[in-house]
Amino acid sequence: MKKLLCTVAASLIGGLVVAVPATPAEAGGSMNIRVASFNVLTVSTDATDGNRRPWRDRRATVIREVLAEDLDVLGAQELNQGKYFASRLVDGTTQMTDLRNGLNKAGGSFALTNTAAFNCVDPSTKYKCSYRYRAASGDSRILYNTRTLRLVRQGTYTYRHQGTSFTSYLPWATFETKATGYQFTFASTHLTTNGDTLRRAQWAELIKKMSYLREHYNRPVMVVGDFNVQKFSKVAADYLPAMKRAGFGDVVGQQAYESRVTNPRAERRVNGFINSWNRLDRNVRNYSYYQDRSRMGNTIDYIFASNALAVPEYKLCLDYGSDLQVNGTFASDHNMVRATVTLG
Repeated sequence: MKKLLCTVAASLIGGLVVAVPATPAEAGGSMNIRVASFNVLTVSTDATDGNRRPWRDRRATVIREVLAEDLDVLGAQELNQGKYFASRLVDGTTQMTDLRNGLNKAGGSFALTNTAAFNCVDPSTKYKCSYRYRAASGDSRILYNTRTLRLVRQGTYTYRHQGTSFTSYLPWATFETKATGYQFTFASTHLTTNGDTLRRAQWAELIKKMSYLREHYNRPVMVVGDFNVQKFSKVAADYLPAMKRAGFGDVVGQQAYESRVTNPRAERRVNGFINSWNRLDRNVRNYSYYQDRSRMGNTIDYIFASNALAVPEYKLCLDYGSDLQVNGTFASDHNMVRATVTLG
């Protein structure tokens, strides 16, 4: 694989520093990158109840699971951005910086694409907020591996249609691989919990925005997130094919109302038979097709990628034993989902 030979300049756009790479002197071959989506369960709802534990107890499991997958980029949801819960953290003033710092102290090399907590003149607080666009994205955040990727540009789209439970955003970033100079645009989202009508509206906005980014920057795109939509639903029946028609389909090749993948896109599936929402239940049998592992679990967390990109592997990440019981402390009520995608 050829190495990238280029220089990087910095420009100031709308108050944000954006890395603008020169055209690579050489780039060739193909390369695999690993992308993931993880709803880490917000620190704001900390509780000890059954298998549910507060962030301080779960944090080590989250860090271990993320580092175990050798990720290049992670879309995280429910990664609280406010300082109000600082007393519940380990090493950071916000949950998003606490996770980043924990990953790096455990041997990782991760950066947030954006550390602004709020779109305010003072981005650290929303108290007496005087609006200024900072590309802040609530508790939907993107972390990337600085050893393998270079941040080219980043931004955030705020959905016009919003629910009342939380504000939904679509943070995005264009990255360049340090090894080859290939670029791609990555986005993460958390669609509303306030009903199918709003989820449909947000998903339609997502397709429009990601189509624009793909066409404007002429780069392949990937979208991950907690869509709060099971594939056994009319919303999935409409929007899973809509994503593929727009040019960036599900990396597994799932279809609505089907537990079997008739035209698999991912060459290999690891733990695909397990649902992505674990309900904090140690018994994997209760949320999986454990008796027929060729079936695909009913996920609400998805990974989409430009249709032309090959997908060598899809993995649902969960530590469980041969007895189908989850080991140790739950990281979250969601399982992280990861895909290996080939660029070039």
